[in-house]
Amino acid sequence: MKGNLTIDNGNTSIKVAFFIGSQIVATNRFVRRDSRLLDRFISTYKPETAIICSTSSSAVSQRIEQLVEQRCRRLLRLTHETPMPIRLGYRTPETLGRDRIATAVGAWTIAQRLDNASDVLIIDAGTAITYDLVTADGCFIGGNIAPGLTLRFKSLHEHTGLLPLVESEGDTPMVGYDTKTAIRSGVMLGAIGEVKSYIADLKLSHPNLMVFLTGGDGRLLHQRLADESIIYFEHLAAEGLNRIHLYNKANENL
Repeated sequence: MKGNLTIDNGNTSIKVAFFIGSQIVATNRFVRRDSRLLDRFISTYKPETAIICSTSSSAVSQRIEQLVEQRCRRLLRLTHETPMPIRLGYRTPETLGRDRIATAVGAWTIAQRLDNASDVLIIDAGTAITYDLVTADGCFIGGNIAPGLTLRFKSLHEHTGLLPLVESEGDTPMVGYDTKTAIRSGVMLGAIGEVKSYIADLKLSHPNLMVFLTGGDGRLLHQRLADESIIYFEHLAAEGLNRIHLYNKANENL
């Protein structure tokens, strides 16, 4: 079947999705070092075209791109110079993470359907927690980057002598009653407070703000935040990549 493959080649995993038009048909996530699973996904859905964003230029990433290039008729590599439906107002667009561009386009596209007068805040809780702002008229202003949950847990373990490595799942009391809960609550409640504070401060200057949450830890943070106004969208980068593909196809750039 004719369709488009989106590949988000991240720091820890490869996230793929298969689209027919604007409709998402299938998704999967693979460990970066095992390209056989990606090959199997391509063999199953037989995409005609593909678009990829990479946060790494490693040999593994290069092999992934070569595989996709061999199996698909056309491959679009997302860069800051790729034509897209939003404008990049970032002062150093060449340093802007491709995944941040993809999630920004995805969130803005969805927001335009819901309320085209809303500015958009995208919170991507992955290896890093990124905060990005896109105006209602489609200008990527910029954002902030903070350590993700796993990085915070690992940092406490690796840069101290005795603190254990703790996971995010588990009891998270307001006041930790042992070392593990003290670490978990410190990391989790600290991240939640960070997110809440950032949203509240940004709404002072952007009162009509639509907030999206995505990323590997996005669902967990969304549950802990318990704020129905925040939209959790798992495949935001895939939606953005496919939207960029459709934009280039419509403008005959493909």
